Amino acid sequence: MAEPILDLYTLFGAMPPRGAEPGTNTLKNMMAKYGVAGAVTLSTRAIFHSPSAGNKETQVRCGESGGTLLPAGVLDPRVAQSDTLLTGARLICLFPTTQKWPIVYAPLENALKALAGRGVRVPILFEATQPGDATQLARLVTATGYTGSVVFSGLSGPAFSEAVALAQAEERYLLCTDALRGVGEIAYAVSLVGASRVVYGSGGVARGSVSASLAVAKVAKLSDTDRELVLGGNTKRLLAAGGAVA
Repeated sequence: MAEPILDLYTLFGAMPPRGAEPGTNTLKNMMAKYGVAGAVTLSTRAIFHSPSAGNKETQVRCGESGGTLLPAGVLDPRVAQSDTLLTGARLICLFPTTQKWPIVYAPLENALKALAGRGVRVPILFEATQPGDATQLARLVTATGYTGSVVFSGLSGPAFSEAVALAQAEERYLLCTDALRGVGEIAYAVSLVGASRVVYGSGGVARGSVSASLAVAKVAKLSDTDRELVLGGNTKRLLAAGGAVA
């Protein structure tokens, strides 16, 4: 029997300047329609308004989902003691481009040191859209002693090539499919870093299309084994190894 499809990167809620959306209903409906068994998700409120309120909202909505949704937490280093706002998170999300903060940034370094000191090794989803972003983050996690895996998202152009170079050099670095939207892009990524290092993430429903991202993954020229790794096996492994932020 095929492994279930798991989506590492989803979002619910309003994206400015749209109006409010009721909870996770749209996301859950899309998952049911397209056969996605489980997803890691976060509230857009945590990105654009308040990491404290948004991360709490994520925990509540995931708790109501019957186990189909798992909580991600947004770490916003502009907020004092942001590492303490991640309790229960299965994925730690960093959005430097969207939130407009620098990667070489003492508050981020302190937050990662604090998490490492507590023994946290939850995987990090890192928005790597500009050349140099992924390299700076890689150096930072090494310097702070953070041992969790890092999944680079938003990849295109030079940022994609940079993330590939890091993933080829060290197993802890992986590529998310959220910005790999062209036919052949996922297969190309797999050919460069291996199927065990490419993770399905749609960015849906606030930042991407569940149906379109799945279609690209399903038509990719991959073996059945490699496709199952990309569409769920790798996410299952990452979540099992990382645990949750205590």
